[in-house]
Amino acid sequence: MTAWPPQTWPDLEILIGEDCSTDNTFELVSAFAATQSNVRILRRDANLGWLRNSNDLMANAAGELMFFAFHDDLIAPTYVEKLVEALRHRPDAMLAFTDVELVHLDGRSEIIAFDTLSKVRSPLRRGLLMGGHTGHWWIPNRGLFRAEAVRRVGGIRPNAAGEFSADWTWLLHLALLGAFVRVPETLCRKYFRKEGVSRNWAFSRAQWRALRRAGMREVWNSPLHLPGRAFLAAYIGLNLARLGTLWQRAVSRPRR
Repeated sequence: MTAWPPQTWPDLEILIGEDCSTDNTFELVSAFAATQSNVRILRRDANLGWLRNSNDLMANAAGELMFFAFHDDLIAPTYVEKLVEALRHRPDAMLAFTDVELVHLDGRSEIIAFDTLSKVRSPLRRGLLMGGHTGHWWIPNRGLFRAEAVRRVGGIRPNAAGEFSADWTWLLHLALLGAFVRVPETLCRKYFRKEGVSRNWAFSRAQWRALRRAGMREVWNSPLHLPGRAFLAAYIGLNLARLGTLWQRAVSRPRR
């Protein structure tokens, strides 16, 4: 793995949630924080999991803009600087993101661009596109978002199945609040790993059912007008039911 140099953006606050790790993580991050005046470590008394850990970090952050520094991602030096500039030019936007270089388990890599929401001004239209839960909808979660989103959405909420695809409901609600801006440069590199959270989901019927209900909940809690909320909630309910059925057929199909 090749690391990029530090960020060019000068005013960066780094929060680290030490979530009761069982290895030497605390010692490593403490050594790093000792050399950086802009790093704070929030050490947990009990393991929170990635959702509650993320929400607590966002609640403790002081900046007007935030992003998640995922453990399996690397970001280019100009990542924050260019995304800040993109949001400065789009006061109607809630989030800005870049293209991603995705490195697969076998070492093969590809460049992925999520252009679905580009230039879409209608909240309902963005909701319909994001509500499909298809394609590379997860790419914007590696973007820079406004801190007001945390207050308005209430953070990343779990569903009845726990943390299953909870970043989708988070992005769905954000898309209903404001535009998503794509910066067409590859400034983020993501590595798939066998131990990754999403790699170990079962994608069961119960999980899809829980996600469907959670998506509909986010829509009803959004600022969309009543007819739009009703239409979008019905669309998500039907579409995710179909996706869950297709997924189950795919995993149950006999291998040849």
